[in-house]
Order: sequence, then structure tokens, then C-alpha cells
Amino acid sequence: MADLASPRPGGKGRTRRSAEAATPPVTREDWQSLVILAHLVEAELERKTQLDGGIPHSHFKILALLAGADRHTMGLSKLSGALRFHKSRLSHALRALETAGLLRREDTPEKGRAYQAVLTPRGLDLVDRVLPAQDAFARDTVLAGLTWTEIRQLRTVAEKIIANLDG
Repeated sequence: MADLASPRPGGKGRTRRSAEAATPPVTREDWQSLVILAHLVEAELERKTQLDGGIPHSHFKILALLAGADRHTMGLSKLSGALRFHKSRLSHALRALETAGLLRREDTPEKGRAYQAVLTPRGLDLVDRVLPAQDAFARDTVLAGLTWTEIRQLRTVAEKIIANLDG
């Protein structure tokens, strides 16, 4: 199978940053496995979040981040950055969550035109109800059959990929 990172079939002519940072050849099957994994996990989380919480999974991610934040509050820029949401996408989601009474937007204590999102008690209740089901899904389905070592390796790999995407 051709090296997908190469500009030419067969993997010849590939540019490498350094010997340490060189990525081994990636087959189409390697890449497809990652794409399908990401798609299947996200699709199942979407289905489960709609069923268990009645909201899109992308909206639930906002609530879950707020649930873990200090005072259940986060600035909109920080929230947008954490989720890699474009400003308009975040605004649309916040409007829907605010209408549902799951969060509220308010001015930040600092001067300027900055706003923050605050999780309401109703939003926290939803997170407390849905998150255990998602934890069970992760444990009993996604990570089932993996050893502790494999789970740690998966985390290490995921963190490297996240760093690549952030870089």
C-alpha cells in the first residue's frame, strides 16, 4: 500500500523534518481505521446523548466542560478554544442551551465586552444524569478487552495526536 504522507505513490520523495520526528509509512488501512474509529465513537455518543439527554452531543460537550470548570463558569473564548468551535457555532449552541435553561451567558467580572457561560442547576443535573452512561459506554464498549497498559498507550497516542492538531 502506498505511503499516504508521500507526494508520490510508493512513498518515495517524502520530506522528513528530522530523524526523531519522522513518521513511519502510513497505509490506507491504518488511516481508515483511525477515521472509522473516530466516526463510530462520535456517532454512538451522538445517539446516546440524544437518547439520554435530549440534546446534541456537541452541546453536551459544552455542558460537561462547564461542569468541570471552577464555579461551573468559563469564558466564551476559552470554551471555544477548548472545543475548537468557531465563534458562530458556539454562539448557536449557547443560544439553544440557554433557551433550554441549561446555561446562562453573563458579562465577565473584568472590564470589556467579554462574556462567560455559567452552567445552571438544571444543566448540572443533565450532566450528572448523562455522564455516567457515557462513562459506562467508554468502559464497557469502547475500551472493553483492552489492558490497563493498552489504555495508557491509547491515551499517550491520543495526546500526541491532539498536540499535532494543536500545533
